[in-house]
This record gives sequence, C-alpha cells and structure tokens, in this order.
Amino acid sequence: MLQFLFLVSLGTTKDQIADNVKEKKLSSGSLGGGDGARPKVVTVKHPESNKPKPTVKKNKPILADLDVSKDFIRCKEDGVTRLDLSKSSISQLPSTVRDLTHLMEFYLYGNKLVTLPPEIGCLVNLQTLALSENSLTSLPDALAGLKSLRVLDLRHNKLNEIPDVALIRLGLRYNRLTAIPKSLSNCVHMDEFNVEGNAISQLPEGLLSSLCDLTSITLSRNGFTSYPSGGPAQFTNVYSINLEHNQIDKIPYGIFSRAKNLTKLNMKENQLTSLPLDVGTWCNMVELNLGTNQLTKIPDDIQCLHCLEVLILSNNLLRKIPASLGNLRKLRVLDLEENKIDSLPNEIGFLRDIQKLIVQSNQVTTLPRAIGHLTNLVYLSVGENNLSYLPEEIGTLENLESLYINDNPNLHNLPFELALCTNLQIMSIENCPLSQIPAEIVAGGPSLVIHFLKMQGPYRAM
Repeated sequence: MLQFLFLVSLGTTKDQIADNVKEKKLSSGSLGGGDGARPKVVTVKHPESNKPKPTVKKNKPILADLDVSKDFIRCKEDGVTRLDLSKSSISQLPSTVRDLTHLMEFYLYGNKLVTLPPEIGCLVNLQTLALSENSLTSLPDALAGLKSLRVLDLRHNKLNEIPDVALIRLGLRYNRLTAIPKSLSNCVHMDEFNVEGNAISQLPEGLLSSLCDLTSITLSRNGFTSYPSGGPAQFTNVYSINLEHNQIDKIPYGIFSRAKNLTKLNMKENQLTSLPLDVGTWCNMVELNLGTNQLTKIPDDIQCLHCLEVLILSNNLLRKIPASLGNLRKLRVLDLEENKIDSLPNEIGFLRDIQKLIVQSNQVTTLPRAIGHLTNLVYLSVGENNLSYLPEEIGTLENLESLYINDNPNLHNLPFELALCTNLQIMSIENCPLSQIPAEIVAGGPSLVIHFLKMQGPYRAM
C-alpha cells in the first residue's frame, strides 16, 4: 500500500512540473498561475464542446448528397445505363434525378432514404430499381409511370403501402405492410411472390390465381390464420410454398389437388393439429417441414410421398411413428426432435438412403436393431431420452460421423461394436452414467472411451 501511494504521489509531482512549465507560457491575462488554477485548465470546456459527434453525423449525409449530384452529372454526361450508389450514406435524392432518362439499372440499397422525389418517375427506361435496406415509409405515385420497370426491390424498409406497378420481380420482405393492393394482379409475369416479415393477414381475393406464372410463394412471418382464398387454382404452377411462422390451424382438403409441381412445403411454427386426409396425393413433395405445430399423429398415407427426401416433424406432440414411414425410400433427413415418442418402428431400417436421423428429446427406451441397416447415416442424435443400451448393430454404421447420446440417465454401458464406426468424429456422452466403464476412462472424453471399447472387444487387433 505504501509503495502504491508513493507511485501516485510521484505521478502527481510530474503533473505539477508539467503544469508549471505550461503556466510560465501563459500571459498575465490567462486563467491564473497558482496550484488552485490547475483544475480549471483541466475541467473548463467550451459550452459547445460536448456536441462534436452530432455535428459530424449531421454533416455526413449532406456531403454524401452533394456527391450524388456530381454522380448524376457524370452519369448523364457519360450516358451510362447502370448506376450503383449503394451504401453511400445518401439521405435524399436531388430532383436532378429526372435527367437520368437513359438509366436502365439503379441500385440504392443500404442508404438512409426516407422518401423518393416525384422526379423518379421520369426514368422512363428504368428496368431495375433496388431500394432495399433503407428507411422508406412511402413511395411517390409517380413510380407508376415507370412503364419499363421489371424489378423493384423494396426489402427491409418501413413501407405501409405500395404503388400500382406491373413487374416480374417485386421484393417486399420485412416492411410494415398490412395489406397487398388488388392491383398487384397486373404483375401477370411475376414468378416469385415474397412478403415475408410483414403484418399481412389476408390477400386480395384471387390474387395468387391471377399471377399464373408464379413458381414460388413466401408468406412466412405474417398474421395469416388460414390459407389464402383462391382454392387449388392459385398453386397450379407453384413448386415452393412457405407459410412458416403464422397462425394457421389446418391445411384445407384438396388445396394442392392441382399443384402437380409442388416439391417444397414449409408449415413450421403454426397451429396444425392434424394433416388433411389427402396428404397421400402430394406425390411430388421433396421437402416437408411440419415442425413446431401441435400434431398428435402422422397418417399412414405419408408412405405415398415416394419423392420425399426431407421430413421435419420436430416440436410436436407425436407419440408414435407409423411403420409405413419405412416406405419413404428416398428419405435423407428425418427430424423427430422434441416429441413424446417412446419407440421407433423396425421398418425404419428400410430407409437405406437416410443420412441424418434426429430423435433428440423424446422418451425412447430402445433403438431397433434394424438401425444397423442405415449404412449411409452420417448424423445420429438420440440424446435426452431414456435409453438403457445401444444395439450392437450400431457398429455397422461405417459412415457415421456424429453421434449424440448425451443425457440418457439409464445408459450405463456402450457396446464395443461402437469402435467399428471408424469415421466417428463427434460423440457426445455428457450426463450419461456409463458406470460399467472405468471412471477415469469416461473422464478422458469420447476418444478415450472409443479406444477402451476397441481394446475390450474382439476387434482390438484392428
């Protein structure tokens, strides 16, 4: 403590010496020359000295906007058809934008625009206008005059409404839209409809049906409580439908009867309690996401989805998996996490192409021996269950790279066949008693456990 105090005192003496040197340079009209004046030299500030940051921030957009005017002049003189001013801190466009009548592509994403000047409507040759990641709350009516416009990107703004436009591609994700205008039906050549992240609860009657070239529909993260009105005709040419994170409680019977091209359906995070009786007719489905709903049963007709490769059923209320699931011979990913499943059917062994099987957080007590037939399995997660043993057939999973068996409170031993999984890179055994394996081995981690199992079995010479 004494040494510390001495150092502080020594530092103060140096400061005083420096102050004395400064004070000798002050004129007689300065703040003063004694020790009492020193704190004033340190603490006295100009009244405006606390405001430099706001002043700098305020000037930046002004300088950027001045640069925009220069860019416009150069653009006009050079006759360029593509202008990219993205991420330039622009807060407003000058009215001289009207002079850029030759412009065909205009990129302004990642700026600070709150509005657009009406003169934007003079860009009669404009085909692409990119305005994503700004702070636009409205758009001028003059935008409707851009008859050549084909692509309008308005993603990540603060729009409450959109103008009447006829486009091929319209980006509206993550705005504040509560409704879509009926006039959008004029975009007859639009191939993608994406309004993710708004506050829309319904679409104009027949809107999707009128957009006959649509192949992809994304209505995720809105306020839909039911499927859009318009019947099966609205999905005739669609291959992908995303309704994730809404409040839909059922998929209408026959709604996909004309959707012969439908390959991807995402209904994650809704309120589904059951699947429609005609689920077996979704014959071209490749990816089906039904995670985070309230499903209590999967119908046997699921076996008719012969093209299915990805099936997500996590976070539901399922207790059983139908044996017919074994007929989904093309299945690569099966996610059953967070349900109430107590067993898997032996027929799961028919899923020879499966690469990822997730049964984490259920009530499974045993794994079927048929799991040994899943020789293409790369990822197996059966943690947080009630397993008391692993079948010795697990040793045939020659391609297994990740194995999660953590948090199985009744798992006291592991089969030495596990050492045959030579491609195993990750094995999670946390919170498993493994009492029949020496404690020092378990404490050494998964790699030491595998080595121990290898030495215990008839494969130790390998």
